[in-house]
Amino acid sequence: MSSSVGVGLPKTHTGNGLDVNRTHKSCKRLVQKMAEGAVDDAHQTWLRSTDKATTTPVKGEIEGEIPAWLEGSLYRDGPGVLNIGDTWYHHVFDGMAVLHKFSIKDGEATYTSRILESDAYMKNSAANRIVVDEFGTRAYPDPCKTILQKFMSRFSGPSLDNMTDNCAVNVCFYGDQLFAMTETNTIRRVDPETLKTIGDKTKISDYVAVNMATAHPHVDPDGTVYNMGNSYSGGKGPTYNVIRFPPEKTLPDGKKLSSMDQASVVASIPCRWKTKPSYYHSYSLTDNYFILAEQPLGISLPKIVTNFFTGKAFMKAMRWMKETTRFRVVRRSDGQVVKTVYDAPTFFTFHSINAYEENGQIVIDLCCFDDGAVVNQIWLENILNPSETFNKAMKAVPRRFVLPLDVDGAPVDRNLVRLPGSKCKATKIRDGVIFCEPEDLATCKLEMPRINYKFNGKKYRYAFGFSPSNGLDCGILTKVDTTTKESTHWELPGFQVSEPIFVERPGATEEDDGVLLASLLNEKEEREARMVVLDAKTMKQLALATFKTAGVVTREFHGLFARSCDKVHRY
Repeated sequence: MSSSVGVGLPKTHTGNGLDVNRTHKSCKRLVQKMAEGAVDDAHQTWLRSTDKATTTPVKGEIEGEIPAWLEGSLYRDGPGVLNIGDTWYHHVFDGMAVLHKFSIKDGEATYTSRILESDAYMKNSAANRIVVDEFGTRAYPDPCKTILQKFMSRFSGPSLDNMTDNCAVNVCFYGDQLFAMTETNTIRRVDPETLKTIGDKTKISDYVAVNMATAHPHVDPDGTVYNMGNSYSGGKGPTYNVIRFPPEKTLPDGKKLSSMDQASVVASIPCRWKTKPSYYHSYSLTDNYFILAEQPLGISLPKIVTNFFTGKAFMKAMRWMKETTRFRVVRRSDGQVVKTVYDAPTFFTFHSINAYEENGQIVIDLCCFDDGAVVNQIWLENILNPSETFNKAMKAVPRRFVLPLDVDGAPVDRNLVRLPGSKCKATKIRDGVIFCEPEDLATCKLEMPRINYKFNGKKYRYAFGFSPSNGLDCGILTKVDTTTKESTHWELPGFQVSEPIFVERPGATEEDDGVLLASLLNEKEEREARMVVLDAKTMKQLALATFKTAGVVTREFHGLFARSCDKVHRY
């Protein structure tokens, strides 16, 4: 399909701003605090709501020089619309998706943005209030309905097959088709040039047995996409399913099969907790294995049902369990789960950095929190008044674990790690069970990690990300050397940074030979976007592009750079 569902949709988003008198009663406390403006400038950027997209490209003013070899588009995705009419979202994950694009050519750059024209956004806009449930925000009832009508609207119960298509987390290319993604079973195709939404939503569950999927797929050099998703039904109970999406192919009769048409489940991992499958945001792979950190933040299936009828949001069904985090390892060759149990001290993670194999071991690096408190702390109200609990919950550390593979016959109570210079431990505590103790990769905090993706699943040295200084004050870009444990930083006072994207220089022979691209938010000026270009080797600024935008520019989460000359766009 090539038609856009957004035909006739206004390019501006109409909302009531911070008019407390008109705000829905359940939002008054939040809006009152926002109107008071007591929060610091850094955290204020998380509370911005897009009022108008910049659909016509604006040219950037360039300070410094963008390398001549850098040509392509930087795509970013995040929850930018925080209110619909007089109703507001309550959680950082919930706002309606806004797509951003920085186009680079001949040393110049342009910027465009567009609100994703999802079914959720269209329904909300038509009603002028939030009518579609999100992760932390329930739909607001129609004030014109009677009590009986409101009850009957809930009588049918929750449906995992009709979750939100507000794809506000990441983007991925399946061949030459660009899709916006979230953590449900639905993705939305968008035009890589205009960012307009194309056709109807794509439900992954129409092709394979998953109810939800991550927004952090992996892409092989040939364009094969791998992802992981939960399946809550089946004779064996809930499973984590690895999904394979091969590149598009043409059959002898001329018929074309898309990646979705060829989708298949290549591995199924039984859930450790049958009624509380683990929440996970990403997973890892190596040349020969898929690895999931099954962490004790469980999604209570019974609670999903009861919360639906009691008016509570999806995330209220999540429960932190005081148990170990377990690494689930699956062979890529045959989809079989490795029988060895790899337990680790309790931790929570959103993002995998990388994983690889060395000396008969899997080395896996992640950004780790001590527990799952971060998920239940990033409510907008907490951002407005960050407590010490809030600040502590935001501190993720880059951390390494080592999983020895051949442990049959290994002695008990002896460290089995054979990684030179490593302080990691992996101790066999009984037959078939290994307890893995980590090593920190740096003294700094690190989130939104990225690498030179050519080294994805392979031995690597450098990780890039940002380092929160206090709570969600994210103004520092960071490079971590996993060999020396040293870190290098860049910041621009008065600006908040995004996840950095590494782009390799053509002809590069070293892992960090290239540039880092990141978008920046001006803490004072809402109608301005910036993009910084750093030398990835030295973390020195090469260029800074400034764009004056049509509307308020908001936070984003993830994205990728699509080089103009590449046929396969990876991360």
